[in-house]
Amino acid sequence: MKTRFRGARLLLAIAATALALQVSAQSSGTNSPYSRYGWGILADEAMGFNKGMAGVAIGMRDPNIINRQNPASYSEMDSLRFLFDIGLSLQNSYMRESGTKVNAHNSTLDYLTAAFRLKKGLGVSLGLRPFTTIGYDFKSTTEMDDIDGLGSKTSTSTYSGDGGLHELYGGIGWQPLKGLSAGANVKYIWGDYSHKSAVTYSETSINTHTRTYEGRLNTIGFDFGLQGEKKLGKKDRVVAGVTYTPGRLTGQKSTFINTQSNTATGSNADTMTIAHAYRLPTCVGLGLSWNHDYQWTVGLDYTLQRWSRCRFPELREQGGTTRYVATKNSFQDRHRIAAGVEFVPNPRGMKVRDHICYRAGVAYSTPYAKVNGEKGPKSFLVSAGAAFPIVNKYTSHSVLNVSAQWEHMQASTTGALKEDYLRLCVGITFSARWFEKWKVR
Repeated sequence: MKTRFRGARLLLAIAATALALQVSAQSSGTNSPYSRYGWGILADEAMGFNKGMAGVAIGMRDPNIINRQNPASYSEMDSLRFLFDIGLSLQNSYMRESGTKVNAHNSTLDYLTAAFRLKKGLGVSLGLRPFTTIGYDFKSTTEMDDIDGLGSKTSTSTYSGDGGLHELYGGIGWQPLKGLSAGANVKYIWGDYSHKSAVTYSETSINTHTRTYEGRLNTIGFDFGLQGEKKLGKKDRVVAGVTYTPGRLTGQKSTFINTQSNTATGSNADTMTIAHAYRLPTCVGLGLSWNHDYQWTVGLDYTLQRWSRCRFPELREQGGTTRYVATKNSFQDRHRIAAGVEFVPNPRGMKVRDHICYRAGVAYSTPYAKVNGEKGPKSFLVSAGAAFPIVNKYTSHSVLNVSAQWEHMQASTTGALKEDYLRLCVGITFSARWFEKWKVR
């Protein structure tokens, strides 16, 4: 009797390849001016199995999915299967402000994960995903008063930024008791950002004013999760989940560069640097799911991210002097609630169409970043999708996940920028029998 174990080496190769791809292609996931604030736009944590359900995951538990949002779910992994999951999104953005309308198109690699079982009740997972994205470039031109009698002049303000954070994780899930599972992810979060604003004038004798904000972060973090499941009769099962992520203090530096330049006199720059500039939030999540006869699944999630306790560098007036300091005034606590449903026509059917999963969901979230000292944009999301089994001579458990999402974002202030997103999300879960035992005759 001989056992073949091929998953570990391929898993490492996949992670190394994905890491190289993600580092080389920083942030192409947004054109939103709202990504100018804080760490940018928070990336969607959902994967192929739950994007159509608006990201519901904390109470989800199934041997055919990788649910990194609650590491306790890894203990449900099938003993004979190696799962590899990859997903991407195509996004169309429609932005409106003060009569100006802009369309933009983006594509992103949403996640790349793998998982397998070490032994009964013990599963592991490894993966990579974006954490935040920054990407914007816009400008405005203003007519200036003729104060010197030499004719009108214009000033042009330009704003641009790029960067974002990435997350590489490894996790383990364990079921010490029937109906109770615990798990943990250890993750490495890293990335940088660059925000730049410049004011130029049609009159070349007026100084050009440029401000550049740059920062870099790398830190280790943890996610902890619990899941408890209870059967209610022969056909019903309820799973309750809870997750906890401790806040992380980082020792990275942030730099502010203030530059004034003139074609006649040259330029001068003032640079200010601060250490221990950042802190990532403590997060708590609660989730509940109900499954009836492997046909209907309904889930509900609530998450709280304590961003109000996090530091981020800002320019502040202190005693008549402008200083670059790390403050807690840039952020506010973020709340998110999501509900989703999944339906399988005939889980015991013999035809492929019997096993197509149909999904739908809604979600609402408050902002974490402030916009010019006011509350940032709230988000309302509606999603729908389906999972199509891939059946061939190699596998009958691989799945093609396709979903569509519509998201509306708008700050509460009058005349604020409105953003609507339409996304097509595609994910493929490869399931292979890589832990079989072969007889040698």
